Amino acid sequence: MKTISEKLREARLKLGFSQDYVANCLGISRSAVTQIELGNRKVNSDEITSLCKLYHLSADYLLDTENVDTNQAVFARNFNELKDDDQEEILNLIAFKRAMAKQQQEG
Repeated sequence: MKTISEKLREARLKLGFSQDYVANCLGISRSAVTQIELGNRKVNSDEITSLCKLYHLSADYLLDTENVDTNQAVFARNFNELKDDDQEEILNLIAFKRAMAKQQQEG
């Protein structure tokens, strides 16, 4: 299981952000970002909130309170931004796919 520091470093690299950029966004030094990513410095709640927004991650994912991967967290965040009709259409598609999977397992 990845640590919060590993998840933060992985997310930063995936998005192509430099440590300087992240430090500037958070209002901390680049060396503080380095220490966070090495696991030598704890992240406070305000920093977690800022990092989640910056990296498009859920706090649950970072803190391991929910077993969610990055794609699921991004999906959930984007889903909530959709119009109600679009959300309903996606939920109907999910229900359809589940029914198809169940049918394949039974038959």
